[in-house]
Parts: sequence; C-alpha cells; structure tokens
Amino acid sequence: MKFNKEDENYIYEVVSKNIKKYRKLKGWTQEKLAEEIGYSLSFISGIESAYHQTFSLGALWRISQVLNVDFSKLCIDESKELPIKHILYKCNKCGEEVKIPIKIAKHFKEIYELANNNNLPHFDCTNCDGVLEPVNPMDF
Repeated sequence: MKFNKEDENYIYEVVSKNIKKYRKLKGWTQEKLAEEIGYSLSFISGIESAYHQTFSLGALWRISQVLNVDFSKLCIDESKELPIKHILYKCNKCGEEVKIPIKIAKHFKEIYELANNNNLPHFDCTNCDGVLEPVNPMDF
C-alpha cells in the first residue's frame, strides 16, 4: 500500500521500510529483531507490513538502539532524496568517460589527504592502461 505525504500513515510506511532495510543489513530475521527488543514476532511483522501497525516512539527508539541506527534515520524517506551527484572522470588514453558518485570521490580525496597527498583522486581505466582523471576538478 502506498500513502501520500498528506496521509498520516505516510510516516508509518517510511519507518516500516527503514526498519526492514536496517534489519536486513544486520542480517537479522523479524524473529531475531523481536527477540532483541523483547516484543512479539507479530508486532515486528505488523510494523513491516503494508498495513502499518501503529507503534510508540518508545518502541521505535528501542528498535533503533538494537539495530544500532540513529533514531532519525528511521524517519527519513530515502526515496525522496535528491539524485546522486557525480564527478565526471575521463581516461587520459582512450577517452572513456565514467561518472563516479561524488561521495565516493570525496572519500578517496580524504584518504589522499591523510597520506599527505594533495592530488585529486585518480583511478585506473578498465578499458586500457590509462588513468581516469577528473574532467572538472572544481567539482570537488
């Protein structure tokens, strides 16, 4: 079932999807989550169902604690976030162009800086023995 933002059930849908996502990322079954928070399996099943069983903030807080997820992350509608921004890289030999998510490129930049290397991150080209370099270094 899909709810629109004006419907009060919308937040239950968002929280439901996030609980399921973080539970699965941890490799847990609904039964394991229920056991960890001391609630019934039917309670967890109800939260994750399309019909969205209501639950208290206390229950939500408890779930966030055992899943080791910031409480607020359970309330974020990730399907509505802005699209991923990319940095365009181009091979210095074959001209292959690759879009690398800016978050990944920035993490590599931070790693370079930790190693006292102030260059922008470069990557090996998968088509040839060239190097992928940022097309517009100002994107960093």
